[in-house]
Amino acid sequence: MTRRTPEFSPLEGRELEAYLGEVRGLVLDEIDRIIPSGTRYEEQLYRPMRAYPFRHAKGMRPALAVAVSRALGGRIEAILPSAAVLELYHNAFLVHDDVEDGSWSRRGLPTLHTEIGTPAAINVGDAMLALCLRPLLDNTKLVGLGPALHVLASIADMARETAEGQALELSWIRHADYDLRDADYIRMVHQKTTWYTFLTPIRIGCVLGGASAELECKLRRWGTLIGAAFQIQDDVLNLEAEEQEYGKEIDGDLWEGKHTLILVHALRLASATERAHALKVLAKPRPPTPAEATEATKSLDEIQAIRALIERTKSIDYARAAARRRVEAAAATLERTLAELGASVHRDFLAGLTTYVLGRSR
Repeated sequence: MTRRTPEFSPLEGRELEAYLGEVRGLVLDEIDRIIPSGTRYEEQLYRPMRAYPFRHAKGMRPALAVAVSRALGGRIEAILPSAAVLELYHNAFLVHDDVEDGSWSRRGLPTLHTEIGTPAAINVGDAMLALCLRPLLDNTKLVGLGPALHVLASIADMARETAEGQALELSWIRHADYDLRDADYIRMVHQKTTWYTFLTPIRIGCVLGGASAELECKLRRWGTLIGAAFQIQDDVLNLEAEEQEYGKEIDGDLWEGKHTLILVHALRLASATERAHALKVLAKPRPPTPAEATEATKSLDEIQAIRALIERTKSIDYARAAARRRVEAAAATLERTLAELGASVHRDFLAGLTTYVLGRSR
């Protein structure tokens, strides 16, 4: 007898956003508990530490961990501290990222280092990472020694992979190395983005939900595909989204000289003259603000010239097609995998997340 694949009811639109919002509320309560309050270091350290986590955001990483665990029958109390740690790590990375990139805005507001200074912002990011250790150790009492050590190992692997991916991209920027293949970009994205955005939340959710090794492997295959699509879509949004909705500065990747699939493709198709001019611009540092541009820094006119090259080479369309192929492959992988789980809103969230990656506006 042929087994019939269950029909799914993927969460879409407001339902998916509501799921994200509900999990985010729980995670923010947990983060508020983790961050000390009422101490002598409130103004110098702990108030600034709350800045990024409590700004408007999706909270997709903790939601993914919660959804995987709960779809497997795990308890919310068991997954919540680890989900909060994922969100704290994410925001610590953002604080450090913004310093490294010289970014001006984050989630619609000034970046932390522009508000409190670079040294203080770096210390805030360091302290956020330090605060993540205690909940991971407390997991031994909450979920048992074995699962707690698996979660800790997952976080350790994530931190290393993300740092290596960031190091690779920063090296490319430093040496103005744009002679890259698509596969080079995907490898960097796999380490820098996919590991901490998809693979680690999936891994932790599987550990605390009691998944089999086979099921975890299937979900991680989905996460690998959707992680690359997620980052490619983020690169597209950086050039095309409405800034108020997107929450980050438009064209920030061009100002920073980031090696996106879009830019790598455009430079590959550019004429020798166009490529030489673009590389000269990309090698320049970004100014403190566009209004303070000099001949030694990138200028708004130069950024617009690179945008014109991207439009001429149809590089955004190229990137969209690359993301779409991965989403289609991810959807097929996930449908077969979710058939092994019982019906639940958590399973439906996972089913809806695949298409959400391409349809999101931030």
